[in-house]
Amino acid sequence: MDIFHMIKLEKREGYTIRLGVLRRETDLLRNEIEYFRSAADSIIRSSLFDSAIIRASKLIRNSGFTMKSFREYIRQGCPWQFRRELYRVLDDFEREEALLANRIARLKNRRDRVIVHMDPRFAFHPEREDENRVDLEDIEAICSHLERQIELFNDDG
Repeated sequence: MDIFHMIKLEKREGYTIRLGVLRRETDLLRNEIEYFRSAADSIIRSSLFDSAIIRASKLIRNSGFTMKSFREYIRQGCPWQFRRELYRVLDDFEREEALLANRIARLKNRRDRVIVHMDPRFAFHPEREDENRVDLEDIEAICSHLERQIELFNDDG
């Protein structure tokens, strides 16, 4: 699907720039996951894991620019004659993201409560660790979701 040529001319430059940022960030996330797997040193592994959590949550649910806001940018730039076809694909990604909601929430909780803010109600209480637990599988599922979108959006221009 050639999304680049489906969107309005005035949105194409923004599309290319935004897609480039998302592609680079998603590639960095995949690299962090792979480096985590191969790292032997516990400090490096811990740093890579925390960085992957931050990057994944930044890409999927953040107050700034996310993959969801990119999909919305595409919706807003889509002429009426392409809406039916394109909206179906975008809606499929919305539904897939909804299925990842629990993983996304855990990721964001870990990022906000433990890594970034070290919220004393959570960060220093081992009995609350399960509320903030993120597994590598959670990060990988989100990364795969992002990669599928990048692949589709990158199949053009």
